[in-house]
Amino acid sequence: MVRHFKQIRFGRLLSEAASDPRFFDQAHVIFGGTGAVGGATALHILGFFDETARYRAMRQERPPRIVVTGHTHREIRAFTHTFYGVHQRAHRSEPERLEGQGYRTASGAVLEMRTLSIDPAVAEIRNCGRLGSEERQQAAEGFLHARGLRLESPLQDKVSALSQAIEKEGAQPFTRFLESFRQDRQLPEGKFQSVVVTIPLASVATYQLGDLEALAKAMGIEGQESLEDLKEAYLQEFPADLGNVAKNLAREVLVAHTTGVGGMFDEDAQGRRSIRLGFAHSGAGEKLVEKQLFADKLAELYSERGIRMLVTAAAIGIDEIQHKKAPPVQAALQVQLANAMRRHHSVIPDADAREKVLHVYQPRLVDLKSPSDSPLAFRRGIPLVLDYVIKSGENGYFTVSNADALYRIMKVASATELGFLLARTAAFGDDPLQPRFVDNICNYTETDYSRQVFDLLGQKALFSNQLTGLQPKALQDLGSARHQAEMHTLGLLILLHRLKTLDLSKIEHRVDLSYFDPMAYFEANSQALTLDEAAEWNAEELARDLSILANAAEESDLAPLKSFTSPHAQRREAFSRVMQAVLRAIWAIPSLGSPILYQSEDGEKLALGPFVAAIDRVATHESSPFDYLKQEFEQAQQAHGRPLDDHEDYQRFSEFHFVNGFVDLRPQATLVTAHSHQEDLQEKVHIYRSEDDFLRGLEDLKPYSYFAAGGLVALLVRLKGLARSAHEMNFELGTANEYRVHFAYDETGRALLVPGVVEALRLVSEGLEKNTGAEWLDGFWGYGWP
Repeated sequence: MVRHFKQIRFGRLLSEAASDPRFFDQAHVIFGGTGAVGGATALHILGFFDETARYRAMRQERPPRIVVTGHTHREIRAFTHTFYGVHQRAHRSEPERLEGQGYRTASGAVLEMRTLSIDPAVAEIRNCGRLGSEERQQAAEGFLHARGLRLESPLQDKVSALSQAIEKEGAQPFTRFLESFRQDRQLPEGKFQSVVVTIPLASVATYQLGDLEALAKAMGIEGQESLEDLKEAYLQEFPADLGNVAKNLAREVLVAHTTGVGGMFDEDAQGRRSIRLGFAHSGAGEKLVEKQLFADKLAELYSERGIRMLVTAAAIGIDEIQHKKAPPVQAALQVQLANAMRRHHSVIPDADAREKVLHVYQPRLVDLKSPSDSPLAFRRGIPLVLDYVIKSGENGYFTVSNADALYRIMKVASATELGFLLARTAAFGDDPLQPRFVDNICNYTETDYSRQVFDLLGQKALFSNQLTGLQPKALQDLGSARHQAEMHTLGLLILLHRLKTLDLSKIEHRVDLSYFDPMAYFEANSQALTLDEAAEWNAEELARDLSILANAAEESDLAPLKSFTSPHAQRREAFSRVMQAVLRAIWAIPSLGSPILYQSEDGEKLALGPFVAAIDRVATHESSPFDYLKQEFEQAQQAHGRPLDDHEDYQRFSEFHFVNGFVDLRPQATLVTAHSHQEDLQEKVHIYRSEDDFLRGLEDLKPYSYFAAGGLVALLVRLKGLARSAHEMNFELGTANEYRVHFAYDETGRALLVPGVVEALRLVSEGLEKNTGAEWLDGFWGYGWP
């Protein structure tokens, strides 16, 4: 038996392919090709033809053809922009536009782009899970009425109606597209060389099955067996369709999807998996459990039909980096806002809703102990224009700090290398010496190529963006509500330090206000925050200063931190504009879904925006977050075997949620060891008022176990631990410095507080690092451990 330890060298495949004229007689279709992985796949295949065309000219009558689909025209335009940039870089010229067909590259290959929605959901089911109970009931009645049924109809008739609707409306979208395309282009009989699907089918399944279950229950279909039958019918649609494609239409069929949690789960010897719910998209995070299970189920169904499955942990591909743009509002949040308006809750102005981009609103300050039931109606907001925003396929939009933290902790493969694997297999099949797709499944995990992403994020302009005081450090699209809140907390620390060190003497006496840029002035004339400076803070004093920021409603409220007097009106106006920029930076945090919890002279307060990410709810009233907590607490009371105290148990219950998604600026440390609020929290939520008490609480934890810690006492303990680790960096030790090399230092050798780095270290400390089998090398970062 011959053992192979190396794959076939790829360059050899290209040179051999150039000598075979059949290589150029190919057609590839990439569904979802406008995303990060799909786009990389398309560009790589075009690159294959570019290189082989250097060795052998293509036939013009039947050139190779690559077809890319996107969900919307906006996605198509974005990919076209990227394609133009790559083509100009490679050929120093623009591609030739083919009327009604697409583009011809300089080497002769043809690229087509089409919009296509691959969504086998029934129209009446869409977004049903986000409707209120009354609207959901109306949707159920409307669905049944259209099919001659009523809510009182026999159970089997209602189940049959749903099954038939799924089968009719979800029938073979891939097959239909391929057959229609072949007919439109009059392609000869024979198979497409490849069909690649990079649409996040597991995500589609997760949310559509949630909608399906919501509508079914509104119809009175409560039986678990009936619901499972409906879900199974839905899940079978994609594999059956692609199975037909693999059998009759394409030589290679590949499907790429993520594990659903970026690989953030553990597995025991029996194959049982446990997902790290502390990394969930919301405080509860049950959707991620379902998503990962659906990903597994889909992989099994596909592989049985001969479809190659690329199972990846690339959850945060970088499609593009936009400059001076306002990111769009999440589609799911748009639905919630629209539903609220239908119920006569105009949370944000109609004009802002129509713009569909993120806005900054002055938050409502709510008393934590006695929130009123007053409705929330925010005044016209200001579009949130960011210096840099990263666009990432299904994940949406996020910041440089987001990307830095999550790439470090999740150790994901880059989108470009995943696209290369798909493109290579699509064009040449699997490697015969060392197949990647064993039993049609390739589990592709962390690799070395993520270094290209870090080199990208380390470019001066992007790295500097993490150190700014006026740019938010997280967006609501990516990561958990807890991750988002932690990033915003670090952003507030940076903002506070820059505000207190702001040099106002640099404002010219005859400043030209028509050219004065208040944000640029603020960043250029204030100091970056170092870990040593953060470690010197006292929790009580820091809480007082941060409460001034959180409580600020106008410029004068910031006077205790920074004031300015001048006889020159222009200088005073310039200072005023700088302070307005500071206010907008503070208000952006609750506007993005992270309420700010702080201690004021009048007691504990909450700076509340239109949306609360921790509970995944639009806040229609001041009491909305608390109404949710009380409702969930009542359900927990029914589920537990012991009676729950309305004061102490409810306080623990509330603190659990505050840790998981609120920006907690109180001078305390809240230590939580529960994954879910459904657990008995009696021994799993603890409050500490001093650093020493908090450290003793940490000593009682099981090593490497999950926990969450919030509040300024916990944060300062962690930052002090990181400052000590940064001082241990010693060039003489070479790579034995291990994780200490992640710290960035200024020109004087002081370690900077870089949000992406600090957040990654928190996740490691709290037991949320991705399991690679070698994660011990990352050490116990922060919290005072050696």
